[in-house]
Amino acid sequence: MKVTAALPAGVSALFFEAADRLRRLEADLAATLEGAGFSEVVLPILDYLEPYDPLLTPAGRSELYRFIDRDGEQLALRADFTTLLARLLAPRLQSLELPLRFFYRGDVVRYQEDRPGRGRESYQMGAELLGVPGTQAEHEMFRLCLELALRSGLEGLRVVMGFAGALDRPLLDAAARGAVPEELAAAVERRERATARAAGPALLEVVEHGAPSDPEALGEDAATALRGLEALSTGMQRLFPKIGFTIDLAEFARFTRAPELGAARGRRSYYDGLLFRVYAAAGADPIAGGGRYDQLFRSLGAEVPAVGFYLAIDRILARGGGSEAAP
Repeated sequence: MKVTAALPAGVSALFFEAADRLRRLEADLAATLEGAGFSEVVLPILDYLEPYDPLLTPAGRSELYRFIDRDGEQLALRADFTTLLARLLAPRLQSLELPLRFFYRGDVVRYQEDRPGRGRESYQMGAELLGVPGTQAEHEMFRLCLELALRSGLEGLRVVMGFAGALDRPLLDAAARGAVPEELAAAVERRERATARAAGPALLEVVEHGAPSDPEALGEDAATALRGLEALSTGMQRLFPKIGFTIDLAEFARFTRAPELGAARGRRSYYDGLLFRVYAAAGADPIAGGGRYDQLFRSLGAEVPAVGFYLAIDRILARGGGSEAAP
């Protein structure tokens, strides 16, 4: 058999200087997290598939690399750290002292269509904060994520902000008039003006401007959340003047909360509050992101406030980060 250096689609190897850049950046970010009071956890790359069935949307399930082991058990490669951590911690929370601050690092593997700059294997670091109620945890984790993104050495960072369930009311109203919610949510996410215009003025404004001029068009609860998001954006802009901040509810159109809109939900359907993504200049995929996910623990029988974020280390390196971490 002829031996080649080829690898499966979507995976890569790092040699020499590239490996050194990754380890130096990783060490700097880990030291920053430890300095902020976060402890490291090490997680397996293999797990049983069955515990995740109630947590997976069809889109999320399609990303999993699944197989049967020699004992007949259905297993899956790690595609997401947050769900794995929640599954392991939910039964143990009563014996643990809150709040919990921890971080992790390692590969996630997801089946995705080939696209420039997007692999099927991704090296991530992330952090979670459990047990701090209200907006305090969101603000702490959002700020920490941005500090780490700046430490990566990338310039031209921009943040897109939103919250889960922001468009539930307009989507439900459109569904009552015959629209298919999952198709409409996907069209809003793709910024399809004609489809949004036919669905109503609020969704058209979201597509064109990121949010409606009248927050009340989203319903009372979502309007209150949008005003809070605007205040958070203003505060973060003061703290991080080198980063651009945008509120864009269209980007998170498929992060729904209403049970009637379950079919419209995106791959990471467990988010139920603040959402944010961090992009580098000229990058189509985020280099970081996160948000609130209390509902994930609730679905596993545990009640705890939960906020987290991830950094896609491989994307940061691909965009020129990591060569000189910020002091």
